Amino acid sequence: MLKNSGFAVAVLLAGGSLMAAAPLAAQEADWTEVRARRQADGVHAVTLDVEYIAGDLRVAPAAKGLLYDTHLRYDASRMTPRRQWSMDGDAARLELGFQGLGDDGDMDLDFDGDEHGFLELGLSRDVATDLRLKVGAAHSEVDLGGIPLTGLLYQTGASNTEIRFDAPNPAVLKHVELAVGAAEFSATGLGNAHFQELEFKGGVGDVTLDFTGDWPADASATIEMGLGSLTLVVPDGLGVRISKTGFLASLDAPDYSKVDGAWQSPGWDSASRHLDIRLRAALGTIEVRRAR
Repeated sequence: MLKNSGFAVAVLLAGGSLMAAAPLAAQEADWTEVRARRQADGVHAVTLDVEYIAGDLRVAPAAKGLLYDTHLRYDASRMTPRRQWSMDGDAARLELGFQGLGDDGDMDLDFDGDEHGFLELGLSRDVATDLRLKVGAAHSEVDLGGIPLTGLLYQTGASNTEIRFDAPNPAVLKHVELAVGAAEFSATGLGNAHFQELEFKGGVGDVTLDFTGDWPADASATIEMGLGSLTLVVPDGLGVRISKTGFLASLDAPDYSKVDGAWQSPGWDSASRHLDIRLRAALGTIEVRRAR
């Protein structure tokens, strides 16, 4: 049961806030499916602002030639989807979210039943994309391999999330921001993301950040953890330096050496690519392991 649960109902959606639906007792769900897609003709850059309350979220590359491809299943008795499209020259913006049908701005939805909604979002393989995902109580599978990302924001309150970069990003991803509340979270193939700077903020849960992949340049990461376990997976040949603050969080980094107050991976000096990690942890365990 979700009711005023943090950011799941409070985060502002660009172009309008997500208004929660009032409790609709004993009302049967009206499951409705809609699909929308658009060709990429004439668009050279796109910003996608997406807010999704609950259900299954799946993101993957779209079919060739498409700018986006959305398939949505939702309960029309409690909410209605919101979509806003705009163009500025050859740059586009798409905003997706929900408007609740209640009168008092409150939401009381039961997501424990057998039926639930989903959002499938396909992204262009050719157009530079700034992606902003804000997710509530959802199960998220986000496959970003091969999508030309220039910016990435992923925020969630309480969800199980898997983000993958199975193929290299053909663009330069200047900044990645990942914010996770009480959740299980994993991001794999981050070396394929081609990010310059990564910022991760975790509350409570089990987190895995896997930095394997194709590394075209040096990068930096700032990681903040509250209470939970953090696993960092690094490939052989990548020079890694970890600066840690937080006395109650233990760090297990086999073969790393303490140099000038930080931990350095074997072969740091001779590595062709480097990852500089600034780690702040309150309480929990931190494990650094080599990729298998």
